[in-house]
Amino acid sequence: MPDRDTDLGILREEPENVNLAGGYGPLLVGLVLFVLMVLLAPTVAPERVVERPVSTTSSTASTTTTTSASTSTSTTTITITGEAP
Repeated sequence: MPDRDTDLGILREEPENVNLAGGYGPLLVGLVLFVLMVLLAPTVAPERVVERPVSTTSSTASTTTTTSASTSTSTTTITITGEAP
């Protein structure tokens, strides 16, 4: 019959930690991803100056509002004529 203290001694031994970085792997991966995000992602979009010649367009806008005791009607008409850019 096997020795009972030997069997219990094997079960009571503290296992060896085989995790990379002692269990701090997820924290290290998070820090590396954060540093990469800070370095690679721009915080301000680059400015682009767009210059176009001014085209001649005419626009007309008119607004008509009619108010009565029971209903309210508002009509807006916008007409734009000219060349498309």
